[in-house]
Amino acid sequence: MSTTKTFYSSAITWWPVFKQNIYNSPVKKVDPSYFRGNAILQQVLGDENSRELEIYHVFFKNGATTTVHYHETDQVLIATKGRGIVGIVNSDSIADFEIEDIETVPMNKEGDVVQIPAFKMHFHGAASKEEFSHIAIRQMYFLDTSTKKIRRAENKWESDIILEEKGDLDSSSRREIADKIGRIMQDVIHNNEVAKASKNH
Repeated sequence: MSTTKTFYSSAITWWPVFKQNIYNSPVKKVDPSYFRGNAILQQVLGDENSRELEIYHVFFKNGATTTVHYHETDQVLIATKGRGIVGIVNSDSIADFEIEDIETVPMNKEGDVVQIPAFKMHFHGAASKEEFSHIAIRQMYFLDTSTKKIRRAENKWESDIILEEKGDLDSSSRREIADKIGRIMQDVIHNNEVAKASKNH
């Protein structure tokens, strides 16, 4: 039950304090188009218990990753287990980027933190054939400078971006683009593993 208190001459509605454990949070159904491979999402915070923050605990199985996407607010990732990677896509086109357009950020230690800027295309997940998990934190609302209004911050996933960039392609053409992106991502992850191995020897 919420209560209203006066603070600096303005009314603030206080929500009850909410407690949750990141390992026991409810599992949320995963849209398969958001991931390559098997991933499990546990929702820690969302609309039901927070006005501002969205927090997920995400488990990536056997080298799984997200597809390429961006958020309309900054995203913070905190590694909780295993070895992972973040790929930042430094290109304006989702269909035409190549390996050299991707900057990689390893998440090899528990507690590693990566902040991804709003509107920056990226992917994240496990290193090659590894198990990996992280906390993902994001603001649910932001000030839209074009309308000067606060609105819900959207996530744009690979399939959405392909549709916006290339138009309403047939399913085989969309799959061809997605397969190319998937191959580039796997090459980037593989090259990162090779570079890491050679550095350690």
